[in-house]
Amino acid sequence: MKLLILGQGGREHAMAWKLSLSDKVSEVYVCPGNAGTALEERVYNIDININEYEKIISFVKEKNIDLTIVGPEDPLCNGIADLFIKNKLKIFGPTKNLAQLEGSKVFSKNFMQENNIPSAEYKEFDDQDTAVRYIENAKFPLVVKADGLAAGKGVIICSDRSEAQNAIKKLLMSENSKKVVIENFLIGQELSAIYVCNFRGSGHEISLPWTKDYKSRDEYNAGPNTGGMGAVIHPMLDEHKNHIYKMHLEIEEILLKTVKGINYKYKNSDTNYTGFLYIGLMIDQNNKINVLEYNCRMGDPETQCLMMHLQNKNIDFLDLIDSDKLLEKKDMNLDYIDKAKSYACTIVLAAQGYPGEYKKNLFIDLTKIIENEHLKIFHAGTTLEDGLIKSTGGRILSVNASGDSRDKCLQIAYDAIKNIGVYKDKNLSIKCQDHVFFREDIGE
Repeated sequence: MKLLILGQGGREHAMAWKLSLSDKVSEVYVCPGNAGTALEERVYNIDININEYEKIISFVKEKNIDLTIVGPEDPLCNGIADLFIKNKLKIFGPTKNLAQLEGSKVFSKNFMQENNIPSAEYKEFDDQDTAVRYIENAKFPLVVKADGLAAGKGVIICSDRSEAQNAIKKLLMSENSKKVVIENFLIGQELSAIYVCNFRGSGHEISLPWTKDYKSRDEYNAGPNTGGMGAVIHPMLDEHKNHIYKMHLEIEEILLKTVKGINYKYKNSDTNYTGFLYIGLMIDQNNKINVLEYNCRMGDPETQCLMMHLQNKNIDFLDLIDSDKLLEKKDMNLDYIDKAKSYACTIVLAAQGYPGEYKKNLFIDLTKIIENEHLKIFHAGTTLEDGLIKSTGGRILSVNASGDSRDKCLQIAYDAIKNIGVYKDKNLSIKCQDHVFFREDIGE
């Protein structure tokens, strides 16, 4: 098979790498890709703007691509799946209507309420004055969310009235949103439950292992929110098997309500929900589960962690997406009840200043890192210049490790990330390690 992956981040590098290892795959194209995808065997970058859908369609037809997999949310929320379906081309990702689960916070909150899916109490507003009056009697902290996509900057946790007023003003004045959602702040442990809603249809969804994403920039959840500074599998490694099974049943019920609810809402459309479905969860001290958000794609950096896990388990990622082969279990979390434990971790190397204005055009030296079956580098914001790796994004790359021991896995990853060289010049003579950073508490 020939595959096309849309995107250029760490998530897309990880998926391209894992899919390229499948015996069923001959070529993987990535549009536009990064330095990491350019260096992989059987993976080829395509110099097409990801927003130029007609050019992408033409490329797919010209190269006889068998399946296109969408990485980021923007193309899905803007209807690229609808365009592929119209052209009778195979794509893995939901249509524009179904992608509203992520594309509109107002839509998703109303959807949860309509389908009795547990979530924080909320109100929606399209007027700044009305929203400000509402928070006069609100309990803090609270959360203000932009209705539309905001590249990870549309959720603001506010500790007092002044912060909430500023957040309301900022989000309503942005280009991303004409509405805001104000909701109660939930306390507990966050968990990412990611499902493969494959071509076999409703009832055949596959649950990937639960992951924990470290969203805050600094250690111990301090600092501003980011796209993600690290991830681990499995965050419930030490829990009793009865607790894991109970959680499995409750999260499975949320999945079923979500899939049945969204398919019923658009029952007159030509397609049901097909693609990845990310359910962001909060589990409080009493083990009550609430849904924080939906995404219509895989998380980043959760994907990097998940691909390492699948490789460690010798599972063909393509089989989960597009195969008639039935797995022994549709929920991989049940492995943590019946089988030996396994572990994977991801640590992100970011440019100083991220998630704000960050250092750019740094040259990255990876020669001291030897990749093996337990260690892999996935690039994010990188490009190749004269054969050298140059940073272009706030999140530069991630170091990823897998294994059967939590401590050993984390040690492998941290030893590797400390061996990455960072330079200002192409000659790699002016070192500037202080221009990058990473969290040192991933896995704790």
